[in-house]
Amino acid sequence: MITGKRSCGFTLIELLLGLALLALMMLMISASLTFAIRSWDTGDARITEAAHLRVVDTFLRRELGEVFPVRWRGIPESKIAFDGGQQEIKFVTALNIDAAAGDGGLQWGHISLGSDEKNGERFTSLFIQRGRFDQFAKEWSDLAETKPVRLVEHVKQLEIQYFGAENDTTDAKWSDEWNNPMRLPQLVKITLKLDHGRDIPPIVISLRVGEEAGCYDTGFARQCGARRA
Repeated sequence: MITGKRSCGFTLIELLLGLALLALMMLMISASLTFAIRSWDTGDARITEAAHLRVVDTFLRRELGEVFPVRWRGIPESKIAFDGGQQEIKFVTALNIDAAAGDGGLQWGHISLGSDEKNGERFTSLFIQRGRFDQFAKEWSDLAETKPVRLVEHVKQLEIQYFGAENDTTDAKWSDEWNNPMRLPQLVKITLKLDHGRDIPPIVISLRVGEEAGCYDTGFARQCGARRA
């Protein structure tokens, strides 16, 4: 009696089941790779952002650390060229980034928020304007405008605070503005919040030059006048 032999191979159901399992495995591998790539890109972006913020931190410390208490010329009262607001600050710095700058290398600066755009997206950025300080300027409006330079983009909130005393007999304290014509603050604190919600440690800067620069003491009082040429 001759019996039939069963042919070796897979049935259609087994093939379909194997293909389904293979497709599921490929899907899981693809999802894992996509997640890994996104995680890598996110981590790389955060590292780049952190490095950039460290550069900005160093820049602001150098910039404001060299604030010089220059006094306006041609006005009857003695007034230091320094205006501090809660969201902007105007100052004169002795940090010379232009070797050809005149007047002892003094530069004026203005740090503030402004509207920005990149790749069709509009947002708010932190900018600085900087230029040669005009020795004949009487106020900020007399200074020529320069092109703003972006420091930090996608800024949600900027807060600037100032620590100092109003005079020699009062205690130093923090305030949101600094408009004292005769004194500079001892400290400036800049707090930034970005659009994506990441917290940035406040930048606290100590001003190295006091308001007594350019002044002289008599036997009775300190005398401070307009800056000499």
